Amino acid sequence: MKVRDAIEIFCNYSSQEKVDFLAQFAHALTILGRDAYEAGGNGLTSPSRLRLINEVEHRVTGFLISLLKNDPKRYPDEILVKIMLEYPDDLDLQQQLHQTFEQLAGQLATLT
Repeated sequence: MKVRDAIEIFCNYSSQEKVDFLAQFAHALTILGRDAYEAGGNGLTSPSRLRLINEVEHRVTGFLISLLKNDPKRYPDEILVKIMLEYPDDLDLQQQLHQTFEQLAGQLATLT
């Protein structure tokens, strides 16, 4: 899925659909973050990736809070989607984020 397609999908969601989608995306980010953990230990194999995922999660959940409060000062939808999907310095993560977005969008489409 191209970023412009993701933007179109997200922009066409109702406020409640955006809330549902972002809550699920935030949860999926916690799972993606586990890839940075050391297997069987307490360390990290990729601290920089985990920091990046944490920053994405911070912005997604911040937008979600703003959406729930109907705060007009939140990021525009288009910017949030780009924050969620554009990571050319980590192509593996970018691919995972695109797959997650596409999977969740597909699930939401089947519910409506």
